[in-house]
Amino acid sequence: MSNRFHIRPFVSDDLSRLHEIRRAAFRPVFESFREIVGETIASVALVNAEDEQAELLDKICAEDSPQDILVIEQDAKVVGFCGVKVDPDTKVGEIDLNAVDPDAQGDGLGTALYEAALDHMRKAGMRVASVGTGGDPSHAPARRAYEKAGFGPSIPSVWMYRTL
Repeated sequence: MSNRFHIRPFVSDDLSRLHEIRRAAFRPVFESFREIVGETIASVALVNAEDEQAELLDKICAEDSPQDILVIEQDAKVVGFCGVKVDPDTKVGEIDLNAVDPDAQGDGLGTALYEAALDHMRKAGMRVASVGTGGDPSHAPARRAYEKAGFGPSIPSVWMYRTL
């Protein structure tokens, strides 16, 4: 893989590619969730999870969205994205939905994208940055990437399910 990359703001023509990246990057996550909770629960509680995530991407990429989306290109091809929220009242910025194409992972692109997001937050006057991620095994690469970008400490969170 090449290390040549360019980070820029999202443009509407990027949306279909961002959905391709999101689907590919999160496929193992949704598979892991289904495996963890079992088919009985997954068929009810997680049946719309992928569609809801697609809607979230559409929402954060909308023209009237209050947050920004950064896009990373490698060799002139979009290979990742990162939603960035800033809250002028609390001075806390947040890395929102983000992904790097699995074929481009491991090349430092996620780290570069997170550094650009953090720089964006600093310029907007944020004093703290946050990011949320899963604690399951499928999110281990994301946790490592966030730690590599300097995130920590973390507050563990647990979602529990049961059939009724």
